Amino acid sequence: MLQNLNCFSDQFNITSLTSSHSFASPVKGHSYDLWTRVATSQRCSQSLQCHVCLDRITETRVDSWRKNSNEVREDESSGRIFVKNDAQTNNDLLRSLCRQWELLKAARLVALMSRRNQIPDFDSCEKLIRGLVKLNYTERASEVLNCMVMSGGVPDIITYNTLISNLCKNRRIDAALDLLEGMSVSGCPPDDITYNAIIRVMLEHGYLNQAVSFWKDQLAKGCTPYTSTSSVLVELVCKSRGVIRAIEILHDLAVHGCNPDIVTYNSIINVTSKRGNFGDTILVINDFLSHGMEPNTVMYTTLIHSFFNHGYLDKVDEILSLMNETSKAPTMITYNILIKGFCKYGILDRAIYFFNEMMFHDCSPDIITYNTLLRAFCDEGMMDLSLQIVDSLKDSNTPPSLISYNILIDGLAKRGNMDKAVGLYQEIIKQKTLVPDDVTHRSLIWGFCHVDMVDEAVKMLKVMEKNGHRATHSTYKYIIHKLCQKQKLDGAIKVLEKLVSSPNKPYGAKFYSDMIGGLSIDGMNEEAKQLHQKLIKWKIV
Repeated sequence: MLQNLNCFSDQFNITSLTSSHSFASPVKGHSYDLWTRVATSQRCSQSLQCHVCLDRITETRVDSWRKNSNEVREDESSGRIFVKNDAQTNNDLLRSLCRQWELLKAARLVALMSRRNQIPDFDSCEKLIRGLVKLNYTERASEVLNCMVMSGGVPDIITYNTLISNLCKNRRIDAALDLLEGMSVSGCPPDDITYNAIIRVMLEHGYLNQAVSFWKDQLAKGCTPYTSTSSVLVELVCKSRGVIRAIEILHDLAVHGCNPDIVTYNSIINVTSKRGNFGDTILVINDFLSHGMEPNTVMYTTLIHSFFNHGYLDKVDEILSLMNETSKAPTMITYNILIKGFCKYGILDRAIYFFNEMMFHDCSPDIITYNTLLRAFCDEGMMDLSLQIVDSLKDSNTPPSLISYNILIDGLAKRGNMDKAVGLYQEIIKQKTLVPDDVTHRSLIWGFCHVDMVDEAVKMLKVMEKNGHRATHSTYKYIIHKLCQKQKLDGAIKVLEKLVSSPNKPYGAKFYSDMIGGLSIDGMNEEAKQLHQKLIKWKIV
């Protein structure tokens, strides 16, 4: 089997990419710098004591938002914190404040309990931390976590990851790293989600060497060699620095015990092939094969998708042959990509062939499969067949979706068959599971205007407004133009007034001048003049 892919790799080599007429390379010449290995971590080891690590993440003094420690007991109905309560009473109050979403008061109470050596309810603390993070009170969330850990609690991984993700979102990488250092000591070691969040934010801000050093440092400390983390790192490096650097890092990580697997290679192949850099893709495949690994359906599907996107249909057939030779059966995703790809290029017989093959192999089509075929059939004017497909789906395990109906309504409206289009619209309304959207209404409006049923178009515009759907500027413009053609100037003025008073009205005079100019070009000078005067009166132009 490896010989087969090697054969494909040899035939589809980099030289052929630049010289073969049948597969002209979309890749421009690149020069790759030779990247040196990343130096060892520049971060010095620091104390892992919980109170040191966790205190370091907060920059705002707790005293600035805590109640004074000597405040007297106050009425519970006021919602204020009891200072002289015992631990049980304060925990009852803590749970109550969390239920009422009084998070800042709850955070103040946790701080008070910590000062009085009372142990707060840990479940409430976790909920409180997540709630504070959701409201972007990161500092206070950090304080609550610190109090919880100092009281002997162990926050769960979801709580830690929620806080670290928020710190990363706010570009506080140092604070996230400090919190990471304290996790294992607190009894909750980081997982791949923790590491992924930190590595992503490092690479997003250009800290490539630091990201690589960080992950290697964690591996050296005995961290679990998460494949997903290495995949994230290598994929982002490939996007920003190119495939050569990505492969170098891949090999470097293997030395540290994090051996690449097919998921990691697939992530790089996905990046290079999506960009059309098939020369880089071949480099990755060759490196992949050199490790004795075998391609899977995901890799083949990724290549098929990219070949379709870049117009290399002959290469699609080569991949299909390889899949057949190596007994790698296509999945539903593979079939959907094949059907969509052939529909895109108007090769409907191939699309139908793979649909039938899909059914033959007991790979049930989903609604995406059917909608892809519906759109292709409608584009080709095969409306009767499209209607038959929707009818057949109504009593199946894959009922038509709103998108299915919208595709059909749009196809019928473009061909002026408004009776059937309106019939489908009414069918949607009768159903309890589907609701027409702005796409549905816009298709009907354009269809009504197309067959000179402009009054129906105006009615549909009112339905859109009633349902809170926004009509596009071009929709308003089309209706106004059609009303003027029908010499219904009063109606045109009303529609124009709706447009200029709507929240999404066009800004600037160009839209209105184009609309007025279009009327004049079609010989409706008087209507153009009247509308222009209205726009001046409304101080629009």
